Amino acid sequence: MRGLWGRARQRRKPLVVLMAVVGIAGAVLATRDSGGGHLAANQAQLRKACDGTLPYGDLERLVRDERPGKLGQHGTMLAPGQESRSLLDCSLSWGDGYGVTVHAEALVSDVPQAVETRDLLEPAGGHGTFVAPGTTGQYGKRGAWLVTDCLGGLGGRVRPTTDLYVTARVTDGTDGAEEADEAADAGEATAGNGKPDRATALLGFRTAVQVANVLTKAQHCGSGPLAMPKTVVDTDETHGAPGRALRKCEWIDGSSLPGIASGSWTTLGDLQESTGLSACSGEWDAQKNAGKRPRPKEWQVTEVDAASWSGVLGRSAYDSYEREGHVPGWGAQEGESPSEAGSEAGSEADSEADADRGVRQEDRVSSYAGRPQLALWAQSVCAGRTTYHRVAVLPEIRLEDGETAVISGKDRARLSTTARTVLDRYLDAEDGWPVSADCRDTKVLGEVEQWH
Repeated sequence: MRGLWGRARQRRKPLVVLMAVVGIAGAVLATRDSGGGHLAANQAQLRKACDGTLPYGDLERLVRDERPGKLGQHGTMLAPGQESRSLLDCSLSWGDGYGVTVHAEALVSDVPQAVETRDLLEPAGGHGTFVAPGTTGQYGKRGAWLVTDCLGGLGGRVRPTTDLYVTARVTDGTDGAEEADEAADAGEATAGNGKPDRATALLGFRTAVQVANVLTKAQHCGSGPLAMPKTVVDTDETHGAPGRALRKCEWIDGSSLPGIASGSWTTLGDLQESTGLSACSGEWDAQKNAGKRPRPKEWQVTEVDAASWSGVLGRSAYDSYEREGHVPGWGAQEGESPSEAGSEAGSEADSEADADRGVRQEDRVSSYAGRPQLALWAQSVCAGRTTYHRVAVLPEIRLEDGETAVISGKDRARLSTTARTVLDRYLDAEDGWPVSADCRDTKVLGEVEQWH
């Protein structure tokens, strides 16, 4: 009996070992099926995705292990000869709100972002956003966006162009996870419920810059790479006053700028530190002047704006204002000069002559005209690129809803004189953007009365 039981136990040992091996293998397979074991494959996918344009060192920490990465990509960089507006459209997601979406295109029309003066100084409707100093762009609804030049010309489009537009949005599981997953599935980028944190915004800019640098190198643009951002700045005023009292805006000074209200002024400038655009504004500071200066008289200038845009940014800004009817000559009849149009004046001298001749001795300004202002446009060549400049003077007006104010010819002429003074001071300011951009061959285009 002992021999029989011994032989039986010996026969069972191989069976037990086999069952244990099968059990272990089944557990491993079950683990893989339920999630996990994809990290190495996902990391390898990140290195190659989006034509190898993504910054692996920055994005590696976002790669998940639980499921395979989901990749969607197309564009002329991936498939030369295909018809596409995009050089690159790419979305890579690892689930649970972790992913990256990038888009790059050769611009043949305007920049698909708002770039008027108020958009540079008070982005996101005054709620603030992030900018990366040294990078021309902001953090918008589709993530970080930037514009850069390709002097050698970009391929992939019928019309030749030298302007590259890139967007990049990175999500780290905290920025609308479900929404990010849906966007990745659809190959789109959508914004979460609010601004990302500073680190995520920086990651977006670094990704956009890396994509731009890889593409411009591949396209033989002939220009050096963009500097990789090391920090971002929150433009929201509630987080301090990062744009206050910048050196480039110091020329707005109530003690030395003729035509504006005397006293203390507060200035604000954009923080992009861009070679393609710049903006400054100044406002008579009622709080600082309280008890020291009388309140400015009606029609005295209490606010000043100045902005410049080069290349495609200039075209985009001008087109945007034109759609609103706020450029010189808008509404003029064929053959009529901008200064002869109903809402423009050609120059300081013309305005004063009109007042002397009794032309336009007064005008009416409605409270429904928004913030009434007189703008003056000019065009230069800055750093070799066609550049638009726009300055605006905003007078003190006290109007209740439904009321109408009357501006006399003399007050109108004073606004014209001040606008030209502001333009000249802006263009000549030693620490200002136009001087740093070596602007020359300036031509004054005309005025716009933004109160009609």
